[in-house]
Amino acid sequence: MKSLSERIAARAVEKNSPLQSHGDENQNRAVFLALRPDVKQALEDGWSIKSIWETLHEEGKVAFGYDAFRRYTKRLILLPAGQNPTPEHPGQSCVTRKTEPKTKETPLIAGFTFNPSPKKEDLF
Repeated sequence: MKSLSERIAARAVEKNSPLQSHGDENQNRAVFLALRPDVKQALEDGWSIKSIWETLHEEGKVAFGYDAFRRYTKRLILLPAGQNPTPEHPGQSCVTRKTEPKTKETPLIAGFTFNPSPKKEDLF
């Protein structure tokens, strides 16, 4: 039995008409998800994203552009789980960074102060 993700991808591909040259985002995503194992293997074999897209595009397996293919590759293959960009803020990571608590050993960094007459030893 196919996984839920595979069934959703197949449904999205079947649902959209073949007259749409670029399709909608769901169809493009579904096509990419169906090809993801092959794309991932090609990346592991050392092929560039551009080479993979060109080959799939020439074969007629992807009808969407290189930029979309690159975004799908980044979001669905290259980024570790939990670091996918949020829909509200594309390009930003969902991961929050842990900050170290300040302790007595942690020195405070003073701000920048402009000195119009520099010391000679600082210049060398």
